[in-house]
Amino acid sequence: MTQAALVTTCYQEAEAIDHFLDAILHQSRPPDEIVIVDAGSDDGTVQGIRARIAAGAPIGLIVQPGANRSVGRNRAIEACTAELVAVTDVGSLPAADWFEQIVAPLEADADVDIVAGYYEPAPRSSWEAAVAAATVPAVDEVDPASFLPSSRSVAFRRRAWEAAGGYPEHAWHNEDTPFDLALKASGARFVFAPAALVRWRPQSSLRGLYTQFRRYARGDGEECLWFSHYAKAYLLALACLGLLWVSLLWPGWLWGYAALAVLYWARHAGRAKRRTRSWPVAALAPVANAIVDVAHLVGYTAGMLSRKSQGER
Repeated sequence: MTQAALVTTCYQEAEAIDHFLDAILHQSRPPDEIVIVDAGSDDGTVQGIRARIAAGAPIGLIVQPGANRSVGRNRAIEACTAELVAVTDVGSLPAADWFEQIVAPLEADADVDIVAGYYEPAPRSSWEAAVAAATVPAVDEVDPASFLPSSRSVAFRRRAWEAAGGYPEHAWHNEDTPFDLALKASGARFVFAPAALVRWRPQSSLRGLYTQFRRYARGDGEECLWFSHYAKAYLLALACLGLLWVSLLWPGWLWGYAALAVLYWARHAGRAKRRTRSWPVAALAPVANAIVDVAHLVGYTAGMLSRKSQGER
């Protein structure tokens, strides 16, 4: 059996760390190595990890204040020796067989380089369920050929990580996407493993949702990565501005805003209803989508402007 490591990063995760450690220490197949890089937490996270180590847990801990996720993951991978590496986030909760499922395709087929697991929302309210329905594809909607894995649930060969140049340490906002694209550019072979499941709690506040997706969009703008959801957000903004201009000339066209709002609500509510089978959740989902669209506009524009101000990379 090939040696396989689990690596993760954390920062200010005192509330989540015990549940996370319980989950990774009781996997159906225990990792051969566990390395955690903390970015300088001062809320008790580090003390919690050290208490587990003192009790005999096989965990390697590196404290590197100020490290972003890319830096932390690279340091963790450098600190372990295993050929196979699985990555997750402390904010997520791996299923009991997650590690077994995420490394199995790598062990079964030497030609597989990357295993993309699935991340299932674990909402605690109707709003969180709406956020999940607005932002996460159902497992049966995933196209394995185009799916870009999240480091909530991914595993890869060390040689693939090396060929991609590691996680991009300059990326503070969206490290997963440029890393995935670098892996694809290197010729790495991806497989989707929906049974490699972690659960995570969606954003519980409007502000948190906006901040999360603005950060992702800013990172994509800085990297000049363009996806269809950005085109949708910009087209929607242009449609709103166009209606405003027309309605200033012909006030009767103000009905266009109502028609656009109805179409927007129907599209996103319908998708959320299919995903959740809940009308209350479906009614809230378009609000979450609207917040995400605004975050995409603001974040991507800020990222492009930042790229220009710093000069093209």
